[in-house]
Amino acid sequence: MTTILFRCDASLYIGSGHAMRCRTLARELRRSGAEITFLCRRQPGDLIELLEQEFTVLALPEQPLAACDGLEDRALYAAWLGCSQQQDASDCLAALKQAGITRAQWLVVDHYGLDASWEVAMRAGVGSEPPPQLLVIDDLADRSHSCDLLLDQNFFGEATERRYQGLIPQQCRQLLGPHYALLGPEYALLHPLVPPRTELRRVLVFFGGVDPDNCTGEAIKALMAPELAQLAVDVVLGLQCPHRQVVETLVAKRPHTTLHGPQPSLAVLIARADLAIGAGGATTWERACLGLPSVVVPIAVNQLPFSEALATAGLIYLLPDLADLAGKLAAIAPHLLAQSKKCHGLTDGWGAQRLSTTLLGVEGPLNLRKLCSADENLLLRWANDPQVRERSFSADQISAEAHHKWFQAGLVSADRLQLIAVDAKGCPLGQVRFDRVADGVTTPIAEIDISVDRSAQGRGVGSELLGLALAALEKHWGGEIAAQADVLETNQASRALFIRSGFSSVPPPSHAVIRYRYQRGASPCSPMQIAG
Repeated sequence: MTTILFRCDASLYIGSGHAMRCRTLARELRRSGAEITFLCRRQPGDLIELLEQEFTVLALPEQPLAACDGLEDRALYAAWLGCSQQQDASDCLAALKQAGITRAQWLVVDHYGLDASWEVAMRAGVGSEPPPQLLVIDDLADRSHSCDLLLDQNFFGEATERRYQGLIPQQCRQLLGPHYALLGPEYALLHPLVPPRTELRRVLVFFGGVDPDNCTGEAIKALMAPELAQLAVDVVLGLQCPHRQVVETLVAKRPHTTLHGPQPSLAVLIARADLAIGAGGATTWERACLGLPSVVVPIAVNQLPFSEALATAGLIYLLPDLADLAGKLAAIAPHLLAQSKKCHGLTDGWGAQRLSTTLLGVEGPLNLRKLCSADENLLLRWANDPQVRERSFSADQISAEAHHKWFQAGLVSADRLQLIAVDAKGCPLGQVRFDRVADGVTTPIAEIDISVDRSAQGRGVGSELLGLALAALEKHWGGEIAAQADVLETNQASRALFIRSGFSSVPPPSHAVIRYRYQRGASPCSPMQIAG
């Protein structure tokens, strides 16, 4: 059994977001057979008791917290840790030794107060042979990491892919953006089912698990404006909210307003709302997955950069405060449909399962399904992955408008067969496309385009996908059609894939391109063809 250790904290200062997203990932990993242990420090507002309901938790000794008022950046995050990184690593290793845990395959760390020095000490101290691989969950990009895998689920526009340059080892795999957001499985199920919002009738208010500044109360006050009296409002308070009594009093004064305590999932409330008012934390991706337009008031410094990027891209409405909310909602209402459709494309809700694939392997068997209209944003995401563009004939990013026209034409084309590879749970991990062309002299030709999600690369998905796709091609168009792929000479990974799959090289169209062809009954490539 694969043993995975998580190091994260929650507190009145830190909030609950780090622990909650780690819990989401831990649940997914456990469903796939992993053994999970959390390492969390006792602090006021920690979520140790909550995590203990599902997992083994090794509680680290409580340390007196330094005053955080007035601190910024690294000084603030160091104060959140409660001790030095050296002391924290020592406490973690002592807790593991006492629990009899002497080996682990993965160590997952989600803490702004920890960096490469802690990571190196922990990897060496756990004592496994080989040492555990290390996954860092981050969104600050302000310190170095010694990790094998880095997850940053946030959106920073064009800067998303560049932020960790020089901060991580060269061989570290990066899973970046909301495509990998850690959401519960209910979001992936609801993603294709919730319709776009067209009318403002119901509002969801949620400002995270703590909401120390009582933004919830301020939002309810703003929603008491007479012109907003017809709106139904759902208010959710987190487990550690210190302003419950104040909020309860305000809710009682406003008609059509319902107060909810901590929820096992916000999915149902998000699905039935027409607009959200909330913070810029992890709930951003839950709202986006279900196409819920959002008015965002960042409640922490680290929420501001990606919230600004989302607002610039037209994916949220960013407000510095809740003043004149009534006037702002009146301006927002006519644009609900456009934003609902746009934010819906940020993530399909399968991020946690994709990360589980990276850590544990593909949950088989792999299956193929035909493309559907709901796959448009997913295909654009895969096509515009910078690693894909580097290996393509054109490195330019594809615009959403151009992709939409191409996608819609392909849905009705009799000369295109496009298939999506999904794992046993239905998570999309890759695609293959065949375009039937008329330039075959004696044999009909289907040109191939194939891509595998970054999370599944190196797991044999490409070979399995291509084998299944060739069988589907024969079934769809008959055994006489040949599959053909043009590959840049520098694209070693794709060249190896086609050679392994029994393709033969044929005269290339240019010196920089290698053409591979496959037809039923063809023998695998000879050593000479492989070398070529």
